[in-house]
Amino acid sequence: MEGSEPVRRAPFQVLVIPYRRAGGIEFAALRRAGEGYWQFVAGGGDEGEDVERAALREAMEEAGVPSAQPLLRLSSVASIPVCHFPAREYWPRGLLVVPEYCFAVDATGFDLALSDEHTEFEWLSFDECYARLHWQSNQVALSELNERLSGG
Repeated sequence: MEGSEPVRRAPFQVLVIPYRRAGGIEFAALRRAGEGYWQFVAGGGDEGEDVERAALREAMEEAGVPSAQPLLRLSSVASIPVCHFPAREYWPRGLLVVPEYCFAVDATGFDLALSDEHTEFEWLSFDECYARLHWQSNQVALSELNERLSGG
């Protein structure tokens, strides 16, 4: 819309782990376009958006998760240095890290559809997925989710 201000990014990050039950539990790791590393669905909230809404929107945009699919909020929360975000210029002076809130979504029964932010995805076992992930925060959230799903 001409003349309107762009939506600013809120000072938090969300992480969403797609998983499915296909004989066993599998997790979808996504390869980031450009950088080439493996991660889960990740992104920021829009100004005024709460973390659950941001997580649902990111899951829909990046992986084609249906908007009605319920999210499981994980206990894992990481801190990401603001130097990784161009939007930091709009955030309060002195803000050094932003929280990353973690979620999971059951993708059993539907296909993922990637946006152009990712080049591919693979369904992997816990061990395969853990070894492939680039970010430690993704590994921690994956470990929590695996424990929850396997009854640990």
